[in-house]
Amino acid sequence: SSGINAEYGGIHKDFPKEKFLKEFLEFFENRAPPVIVSPSMSGEYAVPFVFAHGALLGGWVPIAPVSLSSHTKEEYAKLSLRTLALYGENDKQFRTQVEVSLGVVPGVQLTMVPGGSHPCYLDNPELWHSSLLSFLDSL
Repeated sequence: SSGINAEYGGIHKDFPKEKFLKEFLEFFENRAPPVIVSPSMSGEYAVPFVFAHGALLGGWVPIAPVSLSSHTKEEYAKLSLRTLALYGENDKQFRTQVEVSLGVVPGVQLTMVPGGSHPCYLDNPELWHSSLLSFLDSL
């Protein structure tokens, strides 16, 4: 049975987050492969999903996501998913994690937002939008 709880508009606490995303994306299976944009806490969903079901995606745009440490640098180096990774220059908590973990993804576009904080897309929306649109156009 599905872990989606329609009555409350959410998912059951014990339902695997990557399974939730897989079921959600199955509704769109006849369309172009989607791109997941995953800022911060949404990494709890996106990181496990990318490793379990990355073949369902056209690309991934992690923005200083949590859960990067749930996989090794060697595992990231084996990902075969188009990736645009962004982080803020002043994001003390996640900058190194992004550089070390996502920096080894083959073909990654690693973008540091100068002067950016953790939600770096808010600090420089022009760079964020141009980076995202360029990445999407390249797919």
